[in-house]
Amino acid sequence: MLVLLAVAVGTAAQELRIGFKAEVTSADPHVLNGQNRNVWLHVYEALAIHDSQLRPVPGLALSWRTVDPTTWEFVLRPNVHFHNGELMTAADVEYSIRRAMAVKGARTFRTYLKGITSVTATGPMTVQVKTSTPNPTVPDNLGLIAILPKSLGAASEETFANGRSAIGTGPYRFGSWTHGQRVILARNDGYWGEKEPWAKVSFEFIPREPARASALLSGSVDLIDGATANLAYSLTRSQKVELSSVTSYMLNYLGLDQFRAVSPYIRDNQGRPMPANPLRDLRVRRAMMLAVNREAIVQYLMKSDATASRQIVPTGFVGYDAGLQLPRHDEAAARALLAQAGYADGFRITLHCPNNRYINDARMCEALAQQMARIGIKVELAAMPFAVFQTRLVGTAGASDFSMFLIGYGSVTGDAMTGLVSVIRSRDTRAGLGANNYGGYSNPGVDRLIDEAARTFDLPQREARLAQAARLAIQDGAIIPLVHLNATWAMRKGLAITPRADGFTMATAVRAVPAH
Repeated sequence: MLVLLAVAVGTAAQELRIGFKAEVTSADPHVLNGQNRNVWLHVYEALAIHDSQLRPVPGLALSWRTVDPTTWEFVLRPNVHFHNGELMTAADVEYSIRRAMAVKGARTFRTYLKGITSVTATGPMTVQVKTSTPNPTVPDNLGLIAILPKSLGAASEETFANGRSAIGTGPYRFGSWTHGQRVILARNDGYWGEKEPWAKVSFEFIPREPARASALLSGSVDLIDGATANLAYSLTRSQKVELSSVTSYMLNYLGLDQFRAVSPYIRDNQGRPMPANPLRDLRVRRAMMLAVNREAIVQYLMKSDATASRQIVPTGFVGYDAGLQLPRHDEAAARALLAQAGYADGFRITLHCPNNRYINDARMCEALAQQMARIGIKVELAAMPFAVFQTRLVGTAGASDFSMFLIGYGSVTGDAMTGLVSVIRSRDTRAGLGANNYGGYSNPGVDRLIDEAARTFDLPQREARLAQAARLAIQDGAIIPLVHLNATWAMRKGLAITPRADGFTMATAVRAVPAH
């Protein structure tokens, strides 16, 4: 049981201490990793900045426009200086984007930069980015790319880690990185934007939930992320702790094998292989959609850790359709659909799940197995570490090795396009489409809408096409959305945070509030 301790009344003047559940694994801002990017966003900035709903707003670029369907022009913000005193120019932007495109390794931003054919500084403060095909999401995607001074040249991981190359334009400067322990940042008093109240910010790496809570309650840190429902009960009993939560971009969903004529983990009730894959029947997929009781999962299992999914992206994201709702839980209707499909007695299927990737992932699978059993689908669970799960999820034959699986994805740019292109679009390896379509779903009508949206620059028209594609995909049972995970923070009284849909813990979003 967590022992409640009194929170220290004060902290060091102008210092913010954050208990962070993940560790920083790289100091190079062009190496893609969520927790790394969270920390280094304080030091480095991009042409566009993603707001709390992950929509792009002007950052190091004052404005952007299309010169023609395959050319974007960015006008840079004047009088911005890097931490080493150098004035930012278009040459630095060109260098940075080219560097991000060239970084090697498993975790890069190249997925977001694919299709860019050239980056050119066309003037001291203007940059043109050309793409192979029309792409309306270029500003969103470039909002992920840190701008560095060209003078860094061939900067390495080592020079970033020791601070020599850790030079950005952000509101904080690199202080130090102690591997496995902490990152310390110092306020940039020459910052071009709003001056920060925190002279020093430290990210203390505390992966275990009870240890993070104890650090907050003892006053060792001022704020913690990852305050799950397991911690919330103990934390809310303290009179000196506040909680803040938001529906995040991370969607957990069920993927279904719609690729194979015969699926490997489906049997009849006698345990014999079935001659045809029932998941290729729309009536079966719709029955499974109706079997899921999202509200019960949220209320009894996830508590404050999730929000029942209404569609593929949460409210506020580009492409969210206020008129689209997932089918409501209805066991009788589900059984009727199974009977119409010729499976009145149901069948057996294995549900493969990670057991250490998402909040309550294995327990969610147990709840889903019980719900499927009520309509006659007998589910056997196979839970495993995510490292093992991920290898088998990718598969080798154009789809996952699994018949049914629980997985998650997040639209990091706040746009439904990300999930539709990656998870729903028919797989096209050469074009880089459907990269996470592990179930092998394919619908030419949905593909056409996604492709049209991908080349539509008018935002209302693009949103309409995205919403239409999402509606058709849901009606077709492309995936079975379950819940959007919530991001929750706990902090000492006297602090407030503006929560972000990506779950990032930003010192720039934390402010002191007057005592009541």
